[in-house]
Amino acid sequence: MLSNVKITELNLDFVKNYLKVDHDSDDALISMMIISAQNYIQTYLNKKFDEFDPLPAEFTIAALSLISQWYEHREIQTASISSKSELSYVFSGLLDVYRNWNDESYEVDA
Repeated sequence: MLSNVKITELNLDFVKNYLKVDHDSDDALISMMIISAQNYIQTYLNKKFDEFDPLPAEFTIAALSLISQWYEHREIQTASISSKSELSYVFSGLLDVYRNWNDESYEVDA
């Protein structure tokens, strides 16, 4: 169930089900996208996930939106205006409330 999955618990099976992918040929790509989305969101927030207790559900929605966007639009070209607007909403509407706006930059541990 989506409401019970934290961003740190996203796994290949859950994301494949969300994307409605029923083959294994993209497993490595989707796994990489999960990690990339988690890192991207932490960098955007300028905070690590372990600084939140509890982890907001909005983080999971943002990660799934990113992964879906990346998976569905893998070609090298500019995303459509509606896609850009949707992602802009995801980050400003869902994540800015939790964002650290200090000038200190945050780096994700590799």
